[in-house]
Order: sequence, then structure tokens, then C-alpha cells
Amino acid sequence: MEQAQFLIKLGELLENGYPLSHAIQFLLLQESGKKAADLDEALLNLRQGHRLHSVLASMCFHPQLVSYIYYGESYGHIEKALKEGGGYWKKRTEDFERIKKLLIYPFFLFFFVVNIFYVLQETLLPKFQVLFQSMEVKENIFLNAVLAVSKILPIIPLILVVSLVLIFFGRKYWFLRICPLRRRKILHQIPFIGRFLKLYDTQFFSSQLSGLLSGGLSINESICLFSESSQPFYQKLCSLIKQELTEGKSLEDIFQDVPYFEKHLSVIMAHGQKYGTLDSELFHYSRYVLSAIEERTAAAIRIIQPLLFSIVGLLIISIYLAVLMPMFSLLGGL
Repeated sequence: MEQAQFLIKLGELLENGYPLSHAIQFLLLQESGKKAADLDEALLNLRQGHRLHSVLASMCFHPQLVSYIYYGESYGHIEKALKEGGGYWKKRTEDFERIKKLLIYPFFLFFFVVNIFYVLQETLLPKFQVLFQSMEVKENIFLNAVLAVSKILPIIPLILVVSLVLIFFGRKYWFLRICPLRRRKILHQIPFIGRFLKLYDTQFFSSQLSGLLSGGLSINESICLFSESSQPFYQKLCSLIKQELTEGKSLEDIFQDVPYFEKHLSVIMAHGQKYGTLDSELFHYSRYVLSAIEERTAAAIRIIQPLLFSIVGLLIISIYLAVLMPMFSLLGGL
């Protein structure tokens, strides 16, 4: 959130006529400690001729934010890129924080109930079993089901730990070493997350390409600039697109075969090229995709919390039944 706020403030100052160094000095006055030291170093790097995106990268800004600034510098609207990138990142951070807050209470309840299940398994339910056997009363199906579930619960933490270890080593020694395009294709196949990632890639690419075209660059020059990106995915993808453009393939045909973006992007490309309005059509399309991302995030938030509460509620009801049903069975057996 702090990175987003910094970029938004910096963009507003530049929009109001401040030179870049003066704007950072102005923001420096409001900071102290490490942040002030980082901004001092940033000013020094700018005076030595470093570009803003490389300065932000050295300050450990998120790579996506650095990319926004990199392309903004390329098409000459740095203040727009700062405000747009900062605004998007602020909204994304707020959504993540909101999801985190919504999940904390249900997860706490869930683990609390799981612990109760464990206590039931270790203390109360075995006593019921002994009592059933001594009184020669038939065990009910529900009690057997609860016992089966409670035996699985102690294994869950071990499964989680093993899964996390496998994910960590798999990512380090396999996933990060394969082709960036194959990596992205795998990520897009993950349920729920893959859909969001595809929308985000489409929004980012169409927004930045629109900015480059509106800044006076040609399609070939814009794609070349993307191929020099610090992000391996865009480096590899745009190198392939650039190669196909030099072979004479149309932009529409190229993007029809690209599986990493929304299918409508190729239609936007064809329509924009036909009427000479590609930059504005990409801009409006990026706004549309951004709205779709926000709507899907809001829908996910509306579903996740009630679903978790429902699961916790079922577990609590199961605990009550696990205690009461054996009692009723015993009474029926007298």
C-alpha cells in the first residue's frame, strides 16, 4: 500500500508541474528513518543519470509497478503511469486486505473446531465405544462416521507440511527453470487463480500497449520495447510476436494463436487497426477488463466467507450430534 501511495503522490506532483527531483524532495520532507534514507539514495541515483524505473527497482518496488513506470517513461507520460500504476496497486492491495480480514475469523473458528474434534476423538468417543461394548448396544452409523473423520484430522497438518515442502522444492528446482511461457500456461490452468491471472495479463498488456501507441510508437517499436522488459514472460512472448510480425503475419492472426490473453484481444486488434484507433480501443478495453477483475474479486469475497462459515457450522453441528446420538442410542438400548 505504501508503494502505491508513494507513486500516486509522485504522479500528482508531476502533474502539477513539479520536476521529478523536486517532487521526490517534497515527499522526502514527510518521511524519516529508512524511508528518508532510501529517498535520499534515489535522488542521488537520479542525479547520476539513472532512470526512474531502475531507481524504484533498487528501492525494492514490486516488479509490476516498476514495469508500469518503465513503459510510462518510454511513451512520455510518466505522471499518468505513476497514477495509474499506483491506483491499480492500491485497489489490488485493498482487495487482498479485505479478503484477509474476511478469512481470519472463519479460519480461527475452523481450527478451533478441529481441535475440539481431536479432543473428542482422544477422550469422549472412545469412552462411548467402551460403554457400547459393555452394554452390548449397537454403535450408530453417525458415531462411526465421526470416529473415521476424527482419525483423519491428526494427519492433516502432516499433509500440509509435506505439500508445502514439495511446492517449495518444485518451484525452486523445476518451475522457475522451465520456459516462462510454459510457466504462465501452467499458472493459467490453476482453478480460480488462473482466470484472474489471465485477466490481469490482458489488462496490463492492453493498457501498456495503448500507452506506447498513443505516445507515437509504431506496433513494431512497441512490441520491441515489450521484448526488452524485465519480466521474462513478456520478454519471451514479445520476442516471438516480433519474429512473426517480421515474417508478415497480421496482428489479428498472431493474437488469435496466443493463449495467454483473453480471446477478445485479437478482435480489438483487428478492429483498431482497421479504423486507425488501436491505441484508444486498447485503452477502453483495458478499462473494461479492469472492471471485470474488480467484479470477480467482489463476487469471490461474497462467496468465500459464507462458504467457510457454512463448513464451520456443519462441523459444530457434527460435534453436537457426536455427543448426543450415542446418548440416544444408549437410552434406546436400555
